[in-house]
Amino acid sequence: MKWVIGISIIAIAMGWAATATIPAATVSIDEASLKFLPPDTQGVGFIDVAALRNAPLVQDALRAKDGSLAVSNGLAEFTRATGIDPQRDIDKVTLAKVGPQDGFAVVQGRIDKFKVEQFLKDKGKESEAYLGQNLYRDGNSAFVVLDNVVLLGQVNAVKKAIDQMQLPGSVPFRSDLVAAIQTIEAGNQVWGVGDFSINDLGTVGVRGPAPAVEMLKALKSGTYQMRVDTGIHARATGNFSDAESAKNVGDLIRGAIAVAKMQVAKQQPDVLHVLDGVQVSDSGMTLTVRVDESGELLQKLKDLRPTIERKLR
Repeated sequence: MKWVIGISIIAIAMGWAATATIPAATVSIDEASLKFLPPDTQGVGFIDVAALRNAPLVQDALRAKDGSLAVSNGLAEFTRATGIDPQRDIDKVTLAKVGPQDGFAVVQGRIDKFKVEQFLKDKGKESEAYLGQNLYRDGNSAFVVLDNVVLLGQVNAVKKAIDQMQLPGSVPFRSDLVAAIQTIEAGNQVWGVGDFSINDLGTVGVRGPAPAVEMLKALKSGTYQMRVDTGIHARATGNFSDAESAKNVGDLIRGAIAVAKMQVAKQQPDVLHVLDGVQVSDSGMTLTVRVDESGELLQKLKDLRPTIERKLR
């Protein structure tokens, strides 16, 4: 599973290492991914890896890295064995949350099923037949290789995706999920919508002071969208169970930004400009965070990172 995790990391890293006016049109889920999503889907995320590759900021980042990002030994071994380079051959990644702890990803690209399955067999991965597909297991994780598509995630979630694939046509989502997707503006290479809880934040590695974590227990759902061109333009919204929680979290973020500004105002003016690019607002039970940063400013921030880390210790 390490190579699979590596694919997702590369897709996300390309967005973050590199995230204009956004068109009014909205996004939609492509048919190749939609057919795997069950009706009880609680959240959906999407990464347009191909579009990120072509974004000017990502191109600049790749040139600075001699055309590639660092990869793990396991992923490098996978590339040597199959000829599949995730940085070059993966085009889209769709993520689905289908339960309190379960989820799966649909990875699309130029994926040679025979070579990937041979690699898995050579690694001694356990497999079972499920509805006509070879399901490979690694503990509680599983993945299925189709033509130019890989499904991966928790075993139960992947089986749900295969179940859904057998049905004619796609099943409509919950109306609130559809409405949330319609708020995502076209042109964003990374986006996500759905139900979220404090447990979901912990799963993806979000940590923080105990008071902040306690406040986030009131988080119920949200959206995220990020567009990368010559800079990063992102917007996140969080829907809370009550207006007080939304305001408290907003005040906490605004306070943290204010403190950071005081610490760097004189010594690091470029960092101050970066912080100015973060705007926080709340309205009723909804909290909105907007980030708008230029590529030039982000490059300066990258160069200043060692100095900043020393000052914050």
